[in-house]
Amino acid sequence: MTVNNQVSSTGAGKRFSPGCIIGIIVAVILLIIIIIAASVIFGGRNNMVTKEVAVDNAWAQVQNVYQRRLDLVPNLAEATKGYMQLEKDIFEAIAAARAGINSAENPGELEKVNTDINSFIRDIKVVVEDTPELKASEVVRDLMSQLEGTENRITVERMRYNESVQDYNTYIRLFPNNFVAGLFGFTPREFFEAQPGAETAPEIDLSLE
Repeated sequence: MTVNNQVSSTGAGKRFSPGCIIGIIVAVILLIIIIIAASVIFGGRNNMVTKEVAVDNAWAQVQNVYQRRLDLVPNLAEATKGYMQLEKDIFEAIAAARAGINSAENPGELEKVNTDINSFIRDIKVVVEDTPELKASEVVRDLMSQLEGTENRITVERMRYNESVQDYNTYIRLFPNNFVAGLFGFTPREFFEAQPGAETAPEIDLSLE
């Protein structure tokens, strides 16, 4: 009897009290909540980084096509210099625009540094349209064809950039991503504003009359 009583007493001593069981359950629940919260926070942050990189890559492509268009301007200026009067040194404007394109961090800055170049290209188009000799020049026709293709490419890359920005901006504003974005400093990115006539590709009539 003494031995049985000792075994029974030992078994009873190993039982958990109701308070201890409740404490274990609470601890498990808290651990699960912490794991879920960490997953949401760091998973959301990783997705934001991925989408932000996609925006940066799209921005780099926009800068590349603007630089490509800029590469055509000196040749266009040389080919048309006998038919148009430049109000300022276009080559200084090209140098300033090239540096500005590389340093621009958003669409507003990019458009600002290209103001003179955009104006010059518009003037060139008008002169070529109105000058049969320029229309007949194979060099000018080739350059204007390249310019048209590059401006088409600019339109495409701007659109792709805006799509990447929309995806990123929407993601960081959704709940609970907005809290994660605020925690890690992710902020909305700027869109390219639609320009009048941007829905149609620029065309240059090089047909000889």
